[in-house]
Amino acid sequence: MMIGVRWRKVLRDLSTNKIRTMLVVLSIAVGVFAIGMVAGTYEIISRDLSSSYKAVNPAMATIYSSTFKEEFVETIRKIKGVTGAEGRRTLSMRVKVAPDKWQKLELSVIPDYKDIHINKLKLISGSWPPPERQMLIERSGLDDLKVGVGENVEVESPDGKKRSLRIAGVVHDINQSPTAFSGRIYGYITLDTLDALGLTRDLDTVNITVEGNPPSEEYIAQVGQTVWDKIEKSGRKVFWMYKNKPGEHPAQSTIDALLMTLGGMGILSLVLSGFLLVNTISSLLTQQVRQIGVMKAIGASTNQIIRMYIMYVIIYSLLALVIAVPLGILAAGTVSKFIASYINFDVTGLAISYPVLLAEVTAGVLIPVLAALYPVISGARITVREAINSYGVGSAGGIGSGMIDHITRRIKGVSRPTLLSFRNTFRRKGRLALTLITLTASGVIFISIFSVRESMMLTLDDALDYFKYDIEMDVKNWSRVEQLEQVAMDVPGVSKAESWSFDGARLLKSDERESESTNILIMAPPSGTQMLKPIVLQGRWLVPEDENGIVINTDVLKDHPNVKVGDRLSIKLSKSEKQKTYWTVVGIVRGVMAGPFVYANYSYFSKVIGKPGQGINVFAVTENRDSAAQMQVAKTLEKHFKDVGIPLSRVQTMSDTKSQIQSQFNVIIIFLLVMALMLAIVGGLGLMGTMSINVLERTREIGIMRSIGASNWAVRRIFIVEGVMIGILSWMLAMIIAIPISKLFSNLLGNAFMHAPFSFAFSIGGAILWLIIVIVLAAVASFLPAWNASRLSIREVLAYE
Repeated sequence: MMIGVRWRKVLRDLSTNKIRTMLVVLSIAVGVFAIGMVAGTYEIISRDLSSSYKAVNPAMATIYSSTFKEEFVETIRKIKGVTGAEGRRTLSMRVKVAPDKWQKLELSVIPDYKDIHINKLKLISGSWPPPERQMLIERSGLDDLKVGVGENVEVESPDGKKRSLRIAGVVHDINQSPTAFSGRIYGYITLDTLDALGLTRDLDTVNITVEGNPPSEEYIAQVGQTVWDKIEKSGRKVFWMYKNKPGEHPAQSTIDALLMTLGGMGILSLVLSGFLLVNTISSLLTQQVRQIGVMKAIGASTNQIIRMYIMYVIIYSLLALVIAVPLGILAAGTVSKFIASYINFDVTGLAISYPVLLAEVTAGVLIPVLAALYPVISGARITVREAINSYGVGSAGGIGSGMIDHITRRIKGVSRPTLLSFRNTFRRKGRLALTLITLTASGVIFISIFSVRESMMLTLDDALDYFKYDIEMDVKNWSRVEQLEQVAMDVPGVSKAESWSFDGARLLKSDERESESTNILIMAPPSGTQMLKPIVLQGRWLVPEDENGIVINTDVLKDHPNVKVGDRLSIKLSKSEKQKTYWTVVGIVRGVMAGPFVYANYSYFSKVIGKPGQGINVFAVTENRDSAAQMQVAKTLEKHFKDVGIPLSRVQTMSDTKSQIQSQFNVIIIFLLVMALMLAIVGGLGLMGTMSINVLERTREIGIMRSIGASNWAVRRIFIVEGVMIGILSWMLAMIIAIPISKLFSNLLGNAFMHAPFSFAFSIGGAILWLIIVIVLAAVASFLPAWNASRLSIREVLAYE
C-alpha cells in the first residue's frame, strides 16, 4: 500500500507543476538530442561514406607521369605487390557555361569503360560508355553547366581550339569534390573522343591497388616506389604520387574534427542541464521538507525516500528521451545530408544502431541521476524533528545574508521593489551559484563561438588581402615578361600588371625515396612585388639578395610538420634539368586554404628552370575592383591576349577565388552556429527553471504582498528585475571569461584547419546578442510563473505549501 502511495505522489507532483516538469525535461532533452545527433551523424557518415567509398575500389596510390600507351599498364600489373593497375589521362580544359563565361573542365580519359575496376563510376542516367564526341558529366557540375543529357556544350582544348561535345549522361564519382566546392566541372571521355579533340591516344596517370586487407601505408609507399622506378626506367618522367589512407576517404579526418567539436558541445549542454536538475530537486526537497518529515514519522525509511525522489529524475529523463531520441535521429539525417553534399556521397537512410540509442539512454538517465544524488541524499537524511520545525519554502538566509541586507539599507534613491529584487537575487546563494555557472558557461561558449566565427571571417579578409591582384592569368607558352605586362596594361580598366614564373614541383622528404613527396606549387614573383601582402608567421619575407631562399606557407606543414625556418629542403622541379634542387627556408607565411605554396625570387628561380626573363602567368589589378568589373576586364584581357598571339590557358578572378574559399569556411561556420544555438537553449532553460522555482517558493510571499495592497504588476516586476539582474551578472562574468576562451578556441580551430591560428577578433556583436538574449529570457522566465501565481486568489496563495 505504501509503495502505491509513494508513486502516486510522484506522478501527482509531476503533473501539478507542469512548468517545472517541462523545463527540466526540455533541458535534459537538449543535451540528449545533441549527443544523439552527433553520434547518429557519425554513424550514418561512417557507414555510408565507408561503404560508398569501398564500393568504387579506390586507388591506393596514383602516379602522375609523362605520357605512355595503354599497353604499358600491363607492365605495371606484373610488378610484385600490385593487385590492380589502370591507366587514365587528365586534361585541363574549359567549358562554356554562359554566353561570355567559361569554367574549368577537368576531363578524364578512360580507355575501357566496360572494364573499370579501380575508381569506379556510377551511372545515374544516359549512355554508357559515352559515344565518340560525347562526354559523361559528374552530377555535381550539372547546376553550373545548365544543360541536360543530349544537349551540346562548347569546350576549349589545351591548344586553344573550341569544339562541341554532347552530354551523353550523368555519373557519380565519389573521388571528386563537388563543383560548388572546387570550382571545377568533371567530365569523362573515351580515347576516340580524345582523337577527335586532336590529341594523341596517350595516358598520363596510373591508379594502383596493392596486396593486403588492408595494406599498411608503409607498404603502399613501398610498392608505389617500385612502380615509380619502373616508369622512370622506361624513359618516362614521374611528376608525383598521391597515396590514400587504406579504406579511408580523404575528408574523413576533417569530418571527425567537426563532429568531435559538436559532440563536445553536446556533452557540455547535458552537463549544464544537470545544474538545472540540481536546482529543481533541491527546491522540491525544500518545498516538501514537511512531507518528508510526515513520511518518516509514519515509517518511511531514508532509502525509500531517496528511491522516490530518484524516480522523479528517472521520469524526467524518460520524458526527455521520448522527445530527444526521434528528433536526434531526424537531425542526424539532416546533418549527414548536409555533410554529404560537401563531400559528394549519398546518405542511404536514417537507421540508427543500438549502440547509438544506448549512448543516448545512458547519457540521458545516468548524468541526471548522478547530478541529483547529492541533493536527494542530503534532503532525505533530515530528521523528523528538523522536518516538522522547518519553515519550508519560505526559509532563506545563510552566509552573507546580513551583508546583503546592510547594502540594501544603505542604497538611496531606489524604489523598495527594486531593492527587494536585489536582495532576493542573493537570497539562495547555492541556487544562484548553480544558475550563474549554467548561464555563464552557456554565455562563454556562445560568445566564443561568435568570436571564432568573427576570427574566421577576419582570417578570410586577411587571406583575400593577401592577394593584392584582381585577375590571375596563365599563359599557354612562355613569353617575355615585359611583353606580357605591356599587353595587359594595354587593356582599358587595368591599372597594374606583373608577370611571374611558377612551376609544379615535389617537396621531397628524403633524397632516397622520391615517392615520399608532396606536390607543391612554387610561385616566383619579382623582387618587391606589389601583388602579395603575405602574413609572415615565422622568419621573414623574401629580399632581393635571396637566391636559393624560399618562403613556405602553412599548408606545406600539413605533410611536413617539422619544417622550420633555416631548414634546407630538397625540391624536384618539373621544368628544371636538375634532378633535385636545394633551398633554404627563410620564412613561413599563413596559408589561405589554397594549397601548399612555396615562394622564391623570380630572378634566381627563372634561371634555375632555364627561363630567364620569361613569364608564364600575369597578375592584373583593375581600376574598378567589384566583382562585375573584374569579370568584364577578365573577358577583355582574354580576347586581347588572343588577338596579339598570346593565348591564355586560364583566367581566374579574385571574386571567384573568394567564393571558393568562403564555401570551405561556411561548413565550419554552420557547425559553430548550431553549437551556439544549443548552448543558448540550455542557458535559457536553466534561467527559466531557476526563476520558476523562485516564484513557486515565494508564492505565499506574493499572497502577503497582494493582501497589503501590492498590485499584480508590482509583484511581477520584482521577479522580472531579479531575473534580469541574474542575467546581467552572468553576462558580465561570461564577458571576462570569454576573452581567453575565445582566443583558445580560435587558435585550436585555426591550427586544425590551417595549421596556423586564425586572426583573432573578439565578437562584440556576439556579446551584445547574448546580453539581449539573457535579458529577454530573464524577463520572460520571471514574468510567466509570476503571472500564473498572481492569478491565484489571496486565500489560495496564503494556503500554498
